[in-house]
Amino acid sequence: MRANGYVIHTRPFQDNKVLVDLLTQEQGLMRGVWRLPKKEARVLPGPFLCYEMDYVGRSDLKTIKSLESLSAPSPLDGLNLYAALYVHELLEKLLPTNLPLPDMYALYQWLIESLYAGAPVAPLLRRFEVGLFADLGSSISMGVTGRGEPLKATQMYQFHGQFGLRPYHGEILKQTPIVFVEGQVAMQYHAGVWRDKQVLSLAKVLHRHWLDGLLNGKPVVSRELLPTTSFRGELHLGVPVFRAL
Repeated sequence: MRANGYVIHTRPFQDNKVLVDLLTQEQGLMRGVWRLPKKEARVLPGPFLCYEMDYVGRSDLKTIKSLESLSAPSPLDGLNLYAALYVHELLEKLLPTNLPLPDMYALYQWLIESLYAGAPVAPLLRRFEVGLFADLGSSISMGVTGRGEPLKATQMYQFHGQFGLRPYHGEILKQTPIVFVEGQVAMQYHAGVWRDKQVLSLAKVLHRHWLDGLLNGKPVVSRELLPTTSFRGELHLGVPVFRAL
C-alpha cells in the first residue's frame, strides 16, 4: 500500500531498524518499522517533511518498504521548532492509531507550512488545538450556553467543563468554574478571532485545562520549551476573568 505522511517520531528498534510514527492522510497516526539503508547512506527520516512510502501489514505495526521525501529538508529553529515539537508530542499522546483523520492531516500540514513562513506562533497553536479537540470528539463549546441559548455580548458567563457556559450574576457558586468570560469574548473565541489578545489569552488558559483532562495527568514535556507566563489579568474568586477590551 502507498501513502503520504509526515514523520512525527522515530526511535531505535534493532541494529539496522527504527520505529517510525507518521501522520498520514489515509491511516491517521501510523506506526511502522523502517529498515535503514546501507551504512554509507544511513540517514534517519527527518521531522516536518512529507514522505511518500510503501508499506505492508495488517497489524497495528506496519512494515515500511520504501520511504522517499517529497521535498528538500529545511530546518525549523527557535520558537517555531519548539512549537512543532509540542504539536508532535500532543499527536503522539492523544491520537489513536490507524484511524483516518483527513482534517487533522490537513491541519498539521497547514501548521508546518505556517511555521516555515514565520507566522506568529501563539495563534497557530491555539487554532491547531481547537482542531485537535474536534477530531478527538472533545470540542469546547463557546457558541451558545450549555442549554443552547444564544449568548449576549455584555453578559458575564461562567464556564464549566461539564456544563459549558452559564450566565453569572454574582451569585454564590456551588462549583468553581474554569473561567469567567464575557459574551463578546466567548463569541469571538467561537469564531476563531485569534488576532484578539483576550481571545488568545482565554484560549491559552482554557486549552491547557482541557488538554490536562484529555491527557489524564500525563506531562507535556515540550511545554517547558515554550514561553511560560503566569496569568496576570483580572481574577474573581481566584478564577481568570476575560472581558472585551
